Amino acid sequence: MKPIDYRNATYHDLLKSISGQREATLLAWRRHGPCTTEELAVRSGLSILTLRPRTTELFQMGFVRVADAEKAASTNGAIYRAATTLETQAHITQYRRISETGQCEMPL
Repeated sequence: MKPIDYRNATYHDLLKSISGQREATLLAWRRHGPCTTEELAVRSGLSILTLRPRTTELFQMGFVRVADAEKAASTNGAIYRAATTLETQAHITQYRRISETGQCEMPL
């Protein structure tokens, strides 16, 4: 998606755009996460070759998050989880702000 798409989209608009392999991947994260993509492939029966790119897309859209950033930094595999509705809405709001102002709000 382009920044303008995020600027104009709402949570429900983005949720409606998730279908096919993305939808199956999001449902797998909701049912079987938090875990690594390798663990999710085993638990869900979905191909790792489907899970990884779809997880990246869902992560960029705000529907999947890193569950434990410290553990991910100390190991080779990140542990992901499905985001809550509020987390996804916050992600969309932040991305909308960036697309409108060109600036990212940094935590202090």
